[in-house]
Amino acid sequence: METKGFSGNEISKRDKEALQSETWQKTREAMKTEVQHFTYAPEIQHFATVKVNKNDNVYGVVWGNLVREYLKTAYSKEDKQADVVSDGITYKILKRREVTVFYDADENTLFDVENKRLEKEYEYVMQEDKATVGSEKRIVNAAEAEEKSADLEKKDADKETGENQEEKSEGKSESDVPADNIEVPDPVSVKQMAKEKLEKELKADKDKTFAEPVIGYLLKRCEDDLGLAQDVIQEHKTWEKCLDYIYCNAEKQAIHKKAVVRSDIVYEWAEDYYRKDDKVEEERKAKEAERLRKERIERAKKVKSMQNNSKAVTPKEKSNEAATPKEKPKRNNMEIEGQLDMFSLMGI
Repeated sequence: METKGFSGNEISKRDKEALQSETWQKTREAMKTEVQHFTYAPEIQHFATVKVNKNDNVYGVVWGNLVREYLKTAYSKEDKQADVVSDGITYKILKRREVTVFYDADENTLFDVENKRLEKEYEYVMQEDKATVGSEKRIVNAAEAEEKSADLEKKDADKETGENQEEKSEGKSESDVPADNIEVPDPVSVKQMAKEKLEKELKADKDKTFAEPVIGYLLKRCEDDLGLAQDVIQEHKTWEKCLDYIYCNAEKQAIHKKAVVRSDIVYEWAEDYYRKDDKVEEERKAKEAERLRKERIERAKKVKSMQNNSKAVTPKEKSNEAATPKEKPKRNNMEIEGQLDMFSLMGI
C-alpha cells in the first residue's frame, strides 16, 4: 500500500487558507478539551495528511506537520524537552519513557504518541530526506575545490600561530579557565535527597488517598531518572503545588464540571510539573504575594489609626463637657411648683 507523507509541500494554498480560517480555529479549541493518544501501527498508514474520523489513529494535517518537524529537528537530540515551531506556531514536546507528549505554548496537553511509533516514523523521515538530498546533490566544481584547498593551506599556516596563542593563554585568569575541581553532585545523593523530600511530603499530607499512588510513582521514576530527581529537589518545587497543577489540568478537560482522567495521564501531569522550568515564574509570584501582603498590612494600620482617632477625646473637650451644666428635665405644664404629687403621697 502506498504511504502518504505529511510534509508541508503536499498542502495546497487553498488548504492552508482553510486551516487558518475561523472554522479550523474553533475545531482546534475543541480538540484541546480531550487528550488524544496515537499508538504504534505496523504500517505507516498514519502518515496520511487528512484525518477521516476521530479514532482512526491518524494525526491529521496540523499535528502531522508538527510531528514531522519534531522528528526532523529535535527527536535525535539528547534533551527530553524541546520547543518546535510548526506552521508558525510554537509547541512544547516532552519525551517520556513510553510516550512523547505534545503541548501548546500554554503547556496544555494536546496529544501523545507512543515512542515505538515515533521510532519507526523517524526512520521513514530520514530515508525520505536522504532521497531528497541525493536527488539535489551535485558534483563540486573546480572553483569550489580550489577554494577548499586554499582553506586547508590557511589552516596549516595558522597552526604555528595557534601554538603561540596557547602559550599566551597560560596567563588567563582562573575565571577564564574551566575548573577541573568543580564539585558535581553525586547521582546517588541526588536520588536519595529526592526520595527523602517526597517521603516527607507524603507523610505530612493529610489525605493520602491521592498522594500515595502519585508520590509512589514519582519515587520509582526518580530511581530510574536522575534528571527527574534533580528537578524534584528544587527548593520551589512542592507536592502541594504539584497537586494544584494536576487539579488545574483536570478542570481544563472537565465537561459540565465533571472530568474522568486515566491514572497514567495523572502521573504524566505530576512529572510535567516537576520538569517545568518555572523558577522565574515562581519568584515573580512570590514577590507579588509579598507586595499584596504588605499592602494589606498598611491598609489595616490605616483603618486602626482612623478608629483610634475617632475614639480619642482631648482634655479641653473633657473640661468643657464638665463645665456645661446638664439640662434639667422639663416639667409637665400641669405641675405647679411646690405642689405635691398625690400619687407620691399614697406610695404609688
